[in-house]
Parts: sequence; structure tokens; C-alpha cells
Amino acid sequence: MNFSKKNHEHVNNKSTVSNFSKMILAIALVFNISILTAQENAYVAAESGLSLREQPDIGAKMLSKLAYGEAIGVLEETDKKLVILDAGKKISGKWVKVETRTHIGYVFDGYLSPDKIARTIRVKFDNLNVELKNIATSDYKRNHDLKEDDVAYVNVDKSDSPEGKEIVLVDNDYKHVSLFQRYENSFSFMSGDSKCNNNEWTQFDTEWKPLKQIKSNTFQTLTYTDEDWKTFIDMAATNLKEDVVDKCGEDWLEYIKSIENLKDFPVSVTKNRVFIKFILTDFEDNITEKIIEFEIQKGS
Repeated sequence: MNFSKKNHEHVNNKSTVSNFSKMILAIALVFNISILTAQENAYVAAESGLSLREQPDIGAKMLSKLAYGEAIGVLEETDKKLVILDAGKKISGKWVKVETRTHIGYVFDGYLSPDKIARTIRVKFDNLNVELKNIATSDYKRNHDLKEDDVAYVNVDKSDSPEGKEIVLVDNDYKHVSLFQRYENSFSFMSGDSKCNNNEWTQFDTEWKPLKQIKSNTFQTLTYTDEDWKTFIDMAATNLKEDVVDKCGEDWLEYIKSIENLKDFPVSVTKNRVFIKFILTDFEDNITEKIIEFEIQKGS
């Protein structure tokens, strides 16, 4: 009888320990969740990009290059301080542990901002500064100078497009500024008949169209619509008429013109580049033309 009582007490003790362990695990789980949800968001403020490193050391292995304006999660601070000299200016801060979509590593917080950053490209003219809002680039170049050059080249990231973006005129000292946009598009056609193929992407430029002005100093870039694409197919078919007729015949040319769905075989169309032209008129009525050329990555 005593043995049974002791055994019963032993079972109760094991049950108590088990319940206590479960309680500790539950508390630990809640604590870990609270840490994860308490992480702060920060945004990369380095216009040339910010190095994400494996350890909090400037000589440590670089895991990736974070883009200007990219959002990251700050997991914890370290006690490792750092001072960087940037264009003659001292930037002071410390290493912090952060999390991105693909990595966990360390960055210098002197180039972090608590506020969301618009990915702005800035272009300088003689008597005008221009800001192109919220455009992701593949080379992280955010500043361009058109005082001496006639063309500025912007490499657009494959995740983005220069269409539907705001262009803001800042410190404008011209009598009049006009903005226009055009596309360079490519067209190719294919057929079951190997003789009736044009796999070399033939390029065509669309006509210049004025940008929409949404404020006295703000314009919005145009977006290529389905109707624009259909017009482009007609234009490309007209320009390729001789080649198409020679290889495929008149009937096949008419077939190209009848295509309504741009994904239909046998044509393929794509944007290569987008151009923004500035026509600048000074107070002596001298006219200058400058162009910003957006290079579109293949597959975007």
C-alpha cells in the first residue's frame, strides 16, 4: 500500500515537471515572438548602396549590396563603433545586425534612415535641377550631370519601369520647359516555315509625345498601353512589309496585321529603351535639348 502511494506521488511529480517544462517552453516561445515583432524597420540612405557583411567588421565577407531606399529589419545593435570619411565629411555610427529578404548580417548604421526613402534620381542642368521619383536602378547611380553632356543614361532595375513616374522641376530658372517621351521597341516574327522567320529583333522608335503635367513643376511619365502596342504592331508590319512579303507572302502580312493579342504566335514585341526629352528655353529665347535615356533590362 505504501509502495502504491509513493508510485502515485512519483507520477504526480513527473506530471508537474512536465507541465512546468511546457510552461517554460510557452513563455520562451512568446518571448522569442515578441523579440521578432519588436524589430525596427530602417531604410538604406547610401545612394551608392550599402554593404551587408557577415561580421561587424569592414574587412568581413560581403554578403550583398543593399540598394538605396531598400527596407531592412534591425535585429540588434552592437557595441562596435565606426567613423567613415565620406567626401570630406565624417559619418559616425556603429554596426547593427539586420535582416533582409535573403540574408542576416551586419551593416554600418551611419547610412540608415528610420524614415522611408523615395528612390530619387537627380539630374543637374545649367539652370535647372530635376528629380525623378521612385525609380530603382541596377547600378545604384542616383546623380547625373547634363550641364555639359546632352544625354544621361539610367539603367533601370528589372523589377521596375520608368513609366508612370513623377518628374519634379527644382530651382527652375528657364523661361519655359517642355518634356516629351518616346520608346524604342523591338519586333520579330516567326513561322512554321523556316524561310518565313525574322528572329533578329528589328528596332523602331515611336513618335515623341508630351508628358502629362500634374502640377506647375511636376510631370508624369507616360505608360505604354495595349492600344499603343497594337499601333506599334501596325507600324512594324508596315516597315517590315518588303521583308515579310518576300519571305512569307501577302497573306501572311495580313495575318500579322490581324493579331489582337500581343502574346499570340508568331510575333514578339518588347521595350528596349525609354527616352525623356527636355526642351529648355531661356529668357533670351535660346533653345537647348537634353535627353534622359532609360535602358530596360531584358526580361523585365
